Amino acid sequence: MTGGKPFDRGHIHHLLSNPIYAGRIRHKGQVFEGQHPAIIDPEVWEQVQQLLTDGAARERGVKQKAKRSLLAGKLFDEIGDRLTPSHSRKNGKRLRYYISGRLVTDRSQKHPDAWRLPAEQLESLLAEVVRQHLSRSNSVTSMTRDMSATEIASATELLRDCQSVRKCLGLIAQADLRQGSLRVQLDLQALAQMIECRVDQVDAEVLTIEAPFRMRRRGVELKLHLGDAPPEIDQTLVRNVIKARRWLAMIVDGRTFSVIAEEEGTSKRRVQDVVDLAMLAPDVLEAIAAGEQPDGLTTDYLIKSGFPAIWSDQHKQFAAL
Repeated sequence: MTGGKPFDRGHIHHLLSNPIYAGRIRHKGQVFEGQHPAIIDPEVWEQVQQLLTDGAARERGVKQKAKRSLLAGKLFDEIGDRLTPSHSRKNGKRLRYYISGRLVTDRSQKHPDAWRLPAEQLESLLAEVVRQHLSRSNSVTSMTRDMSATEIASATELLRDCQSVRKCLGLIAQADLRQGSLRVQLDLQALAQMIECRVDQVDAEVLTIEAPFRMRRRGVELKLHLGDAPPEIDQTLVRNVIKARRWLAMIVDGRTFSVIAEEEGTSKRRVQDVVDLAMLAPDVLEAIAAGEQPDGLTTDYLIKSGFPAIWSDQHKQFAAL
């Protein structure tokens, strides 16, 4: 009771859905990471939001697809920090992420090494790792013991049915991520239940999967890959290099930054920022054209960080990316 009146459903719903308790803030319909410590585990808060969503009244004739963080509590980065579910909203769409826990618990630091991975990409990628591992011809015999031929055949058939993302992720006990590789530990109990065998028939020592893993950023977009990331041309960077070379030729012809800006329909500052890209070393330009430049070599990086005009010095700076 408060103020002599009982809480009603609206009051309780407001309390349960308030992100402030999970270390976040809501502004203009969007939820952002706050600068205050959480007093409720963000993962617990996410689970409560899912319960509220699942229990909400649905408009007749409209299908609602629940989006749950299926890897909550199972992900860890290279320093052993657990990744926690998070989300933001863009144009009314809810975007889910998994972020390093230190971004939530310690906001006094910037944490440049922290992870913020798109949830759907990561879930699909890890599901594919499990799917490939279980689809091997000898998957059952390599993970089990003391099973008859009939039991092996039955278990193999059951594993073939494990194709959905939800089923594959349900078999994961823990996933450790680092740039270059990932390790997935399968859940002993969940696997035994799926192939309908006793727990002691599953070899716990062979339930670890290791796979190459790469992240590639192009502008603000982050893409995750199993194995080596395929070459991908940064079209924004290519267009800006072409502009820079054209603008440099105009400067050589005697036109000023202001004149170029007026002719190109942009600002003088933009011309000054972009024109330096014409000074990139020839082999760097070739790598950009082929999509083989270092992942961090973007237009934003080159403009904000700057780079030397001497080509050998450029190679040293870019090699650190």
